[in-house]
Amino acid sequence: MRLGVLDVGSNTVHLLVVDAYRGAEPTPQLSRKSVLRLAEHIDKRGDLALEGADALVGATLGARRQAVELGCDEVIAFATSAVRDAGNAAEVLERVATEAGVELAVLAGDEEARLTFLAVRRWFGWSAGRLLCLDIGGGSLELAAGGDEEPDVTASLPLGAGRLTREWFDGDPPSKSALGKLRDHVEAELAQPHRAQAGDGVHRAHVVQRSR
Repeated sequence: MRLGVLDVGSNTVHLLVVDAYRGAEPTPQLSRKSVLRLAEHIDKRGDLALEGADALVGATLGARRQAVELGCDEVIAFATSAVRDAGNAAEVLERVATEAGVELAVLAGDEEARLTFLAVRRWFGWSAGRLLCLDIGGGSLELAAGGDEEPDVTASLPLGAGRLTREWFDGDPPSKSALGKLRDHVEAELAQPHRAQAGDGVHRAHVVQRSR
């Protein structure tokens, strides 16, 4: 079957079309990204502003049309940090469904971490042993660790590269003082999941970084 996957992240809306058959490697047919930087359209109230919502509707509609043109049998669409954290997420999702004809599912942070871990496990295989996966996006950091197909530890933290840059730096390059304060903040946020990982005995790490 031909499958379309639409990933709405903090930075991009990514449409991936693959030919997928049970037990076989998926064959990519199209990969198209629209750079929206939705996280930059979050206003002081924590809502996704009208300009960002309009851009999301337009990009989603374009992706759906392209998936139809390519003969996709099914389109799976999901949103991550930017939409998940928006105070008006319900209204935005309703607009996308009504105006673009796409039902966006919002992935919880832990579920996003679990799915990333599953993808990494399938890619590296069992010979990789225990894994520690860090998925650094624009709005959040997903962390997952374990030795099986399902992770033993999952966490989602507000430590995305774009979010930290906007919230902690006011100059380019940032000052040493700003870097030090950010480092302390990140270490504090990571303290609890770090203890869980250490207790789980993780000894091998693969870092997965993607721009969302």
